[in-house]
Amino acid sequence: MSRHRTLISVSSGWGASNMGTGAGALCLCHSVNPLLRTHKRFDETFFQKSYQIQAHPMGIPTPKLSFSYPNSKTRFENVLDTIQQTYDYVSRTLKNQSFPFVLGGDHSIAVGTWSAVKTHINQDFGLIWLDAHLDAHTPQTSPSQARHGMPLAALMGYGDSELVTLGSELPKLKPENLVIIGARSFEDGEHDLLKRLKVRVMYSDEVSVRGFEACFNEALAIATANNKPFGISFDIDGFDASLVPGTGTPEPNGFDEESVLKSMVNILNHDKLVAFELVEYNPALDQDNKTLKLIWKLVSTLEGAQQWITSQPQKTHSL
Repeated sequence: MSRHRTLISVSSGWGASNMGTGAGALCLCHSVNPLLRTHKRFDETFFQKSYQIQAHPMGIPTPKLSFSYPNSKTRFENVLDTIQQTYDYVSRTLKNQSFPFVLGGDHSIAVGTWSAVKTHINQDFGLIWLDAHLDAHTPQTSPSQARHGMPLAALMGYGDSELVTLGSELPKLKPENLVIIGARSFEDGEHDLLKRLKVRVMYSDEVSVRGFEACFNEALAIATANNKPFGISFDIDGFDASLVPGTGTPEPNGFDEESVLKSMVNILNHDKLVAFELVEYNPALDQDNKTLKLIWKLVSTLEGAQQWITSQPQKTHSL
């Protein structure tokens, strides 16, 4: 059984050091399946409704606009505006009893996505965060000041007051309900915060030893404990760098394709999943549509397709 899904594409790279990710959502939405003979676009294939947030022009002339003075104010104002729009569209989608699939854009939009989820459901929820990075900096700890490295801290109540208080004054996410999978590139400040908060982090070394499927299943158990609803935020740089040239901060020793597809087949139809987020595709960096093809495979598999899984999954997630 498939649910009504709304695509919210957020064309923004304001929170990233390389703003090329701002073209990712629109490029992907308008793409046709590069793997099958079909003329249906991405936004037509998987979704019944779609909204587009165009935060800056596709041909933005300064893809590496600095976060330092005098650009920092412009940067932050645009980040805030984009996050607010994301919050508004996710809220509208949930009120319309549709499932929000948020497509970035850089990962700073997660503050809008999950703040809207918290406001709407008005209860604790779990969050599975698939990423090569910890994304738990604050302005006091971040070397780059890039807001795509700060969303988790903001959701747990740390960092810019404008982000922390979006939707309500209270933190949106409890540390014990968060699981991070695949982290392998981070700084001391964010690591120390997560350690102090006792967040469950499955670093890439653990994923390599235990396997992605075991780690994902444990994360799912934590995120849904006590019958909680949960969400998933997937930064494509969680995949190994060799698989995703089309992202701004690829890192080696990441997820392999087969393990992710096998473990997450049909997850979009899990009865406790309240929203899904996919971020950080940068088409300008892609090579022969390699990353684009993987994203099509991933989303098809999340919906239930199994043609790209060579070994039979042990189970499929369903309503």
